[in-house]
Amino acid sequence: VVKAGKLTIVTSGPRTAFDVAEPYLNQVGRGVTYVGEGELARMIKICHNVLLGIVAQSLAEITVLAEKGGVPRHSFLEFINNSVMGSIFSAYKTPAYVNLDLTPTFTPVLLRKDMDLGLAAARELGVPMPVAAATRECVQSIIGNGYVDCDFAALLLQEAANAGLEIESEEKEVGTGL
Repeated sequence: VVKAGKLTIVTSGPRTAFDVAEPYLNQVGRGVTYVGEGELARMIKICHNVLLGIVAQSLAEITVLAEKGGVPRHSFLEFINNSVMGSIFSAYKTPAYVNLDLTPTFTPVLLRKDMDLGLAAARELGVPMPVAAATRECVQSIIGNGYVDCDFAALLLQEAANAGLEIESEEKEVGTGL
């Protein structure tokens, strides 16, 4: 993401410090968002990573559904990435989902930590998050099955196993969207 120039930065703290740092931060990332005083950037990061887990799990589920229905993963993900539902994230995870490349970009253990932090904040603030809670348990499941030092895209492998589907790398050249 950094090499492709797609890094986004969220900051919080004293506005005067942000005003000094902003020109430098803009040289590192493609967008810098100031969210206010205190540790609000931490809340943004946690919420971002909860969404990351939810989207990854949803993408794993629908990809397994499509494949079990006879559609090759690369074809399904190509369609998704070109549709209104596609995103930088779905394209970025396509190589992992198509070729089962679990080289870690973010581990399941780190994702679980952020899911736990997000759910704790939700409890404290009285925000129901049933989809996030279910996703957290899916992340726990892959950790319990030994997927700890790999990429969280292992959610796809667990979803396939849960569906009784044996999947293999498709060995296809697919882009990352970056």
